[in-house]
Amino acid sequence: MRYIIYIDRLFALQAAQTLALLLLTGMFLRGYGAAAPRSFLRMILYSGMEALFFCGVFLLPGMDGRVKNLLFAAGTLLLLAVVFRIRTPGLFFRAVILFHGAAFLLGGIMYAWTGMIGSRITAHTLPAAVCAIASAAVIVLVWKWEKERKEKLLVTVELVEGNVRVVTLALIDSGNSLYDPVSARPVSVVERTVLEGRIPLNRPEKFRLVPYHTLGGRGVMQAIEVAEMRVKREGQDILIEKALLGLYDGEITQEGTYRMILHPAMLKTGGMRNDIKSSNTRKNTV
Repeated sequence: MRYIIYIDRLFALQAAQTLALLLLTGMFLRGYGAAAPRSFLRMILYSGMEALFFCGVFLLPGMDGRVKNLLFAAGTLLLLAVVFRIRTPGLFFRAVILFHGAAFLLGGIMYAWTGMIGSRITAHTLPAAVCAIASAAVIVLVWKWEKERKEKLLVTVELVEGNVRVVTLALIDSGNSLYDPVSARPVSVVERTVLEGRIPLNRPEKFRLVPYHTLGGRGVMQAIEVAEMRVKREGQDILIEKALLGLYDGEITQEGTYRMILHPAMLKTGGMRNDIKSSNTRKNTV
């Protein structure tokens, strides 16, 4: 039996599916140390390159199907490592699991949509590609909504130690559960370079070591205590005295949108060992 393969449709289907899977995987990996491409166009470029590789391997004559499947798998693994710039085995393993989980999710969406259109065309490549592209569009909208929601969680933070004042942007992260094991005080995380050269970081009376664990591994983070931390959020000026800050040696985000992760417990009045004060500075508006 002979088959007719429309290479343009096969390419469109594979590129659309790969784009949707990468977007889903990136959403699942958010906050776990994976770095997504800085532009959506670059994500499309990666998807197109993977689709070309898929079509090239698929059309190779005289090659055993099992060998092609191994090449497809190797291409997927390389794609994940390059797109999300993965450097640790643990994160790579999670990316693989999430990518294939996203494939099952996308497959279910495509099956449902083509089923609603009609069972006679479910085997055609073009409708399947349209369903994949539509699914990717939905994912992009969700991705943008999530990004906008995250931007609303950005606040201005002023760190005060003596006569030194350092201002930076911080993300209020509900997933931050870092506490000082001795005093049980919440610990926010800031890039070391934000304070280095401005505030002494090795004074014994201000020095702490805070153990932490993430999906990427475990370790011990240096933390320091600053006299004051002021958080400006929605017209409020929240003062936290003797705030603990964990020093992160790298960049919290590659885009540099924010350089600090704020512990949400620091914004709650009372119930913590920090001396937290809040004053409403909202002005009347018309």
